[in-house]
Amino acid sequence: MLINSDAMSAFEAPRAPEGKDAGYTAFDLHPSTPIIGAEIRNLRLSDVSETTAEQLRHALWRYGVLFLSDQFLSHEELIAAGRLFGPELEQHTFGKTLKDEGYPEVLVIEQFESDRAKTTTDIWHHDVTGRKNPNLVSVLQATEVPFGADTMWSSASAAFEWLPDALKRLFLELDIEHDAVYMALRHDFGSSEVLSALFDMDESSTHPAVIRHPETGQLCLFVGNGYVKRIKGFSAEQSEQLIKLAIDQIKIPELQVRHSWQPGDIAIWDNLGTVHYGVAGDLRNRKRLLHRVAAWSPEVQPSLNREEALSELDNR
Repeated sequence: MLINSDAMSAFEAPRAPEGKDAGYTAFDLHPSTPIIGAEIRNLRLSDVSETTAEQLRHALWRYGVLFLSDQFLSHEELIAAGRLFGPELEQHTFGKTLKDEGYPEVLVIEQFESDRAKTTTDIWHHDVTGRKNPNLVSVLQATEVPFGADTMWSSASAAFEWLPDALKRLFLELDIEHDAVYMALRHDFGSSEVLSALFDMDESSTHPAVIRHPETGQLCLFVGNGYVKRIKGFSAEQSEQLIKLAIDQIKIPELQVRHSWQPGDIAIWDNLGTVHYGVAGDLRNRKRLLHRVAAWSPEVQPSLNREEALSELDNR
């Protein structure tokens, strides 16, 4: 664990003193932790005005992940909720979807007891980073959840801010290769058909290890142990050591929020500004079933002006 004590004390915590953020009028918002996460109350995602949508987006960029309970959205309503956060919805090219039912935007996340040894959720990751334009926002609804199958999120911006300055400068100089085929092979994920589709799509990209968030302007660690293959210009051993440093930073408990799912719960998260981890849970008596849509933009890809970022560090 590597913590810059000055950054720790200076990092802006979103929590309001009374436990409720009064800056939102369309719903009640209660921060989950001093760093990340907020619970949204008194709001139906199936009935959202543009004013409410603007406040939701503001809350998401500020808190990183939003939680809503008792939503039970239809597939159409879930798709509409996803469209609140980006111009395009991911059209899933592999994995189980509801395409045959007319909803190719809806990804089905389903696990049974036999899947306990084969999952890519129980790793810290941003979604689909093998793509040039990864998802901006994910909207995930729980239908069936086994005991203990929680999800954790960590603030990528706080993870960067809490690094010692020397490591900030190091990570600002790094580029990382992300590869979907590597992810699938490394984590024994997917059938031969899935692997063949991944090879055909060539979902591999190089992104900076630190990115400038397109909405907040914050610097965020953009590292995980899912799609990340290696650090460009470094040996496999050196890459592994540096990636472990970043993951250890993401694992700092103070930077995290953990959600225990109930049917009808929805989590909305910033895929660039947070990193997440799905806890496997007890699949012996109940399967895990969730549905996800994800917003993205062809105009937004992870990027960084290194000279500008280093200048900011110099002037602090």
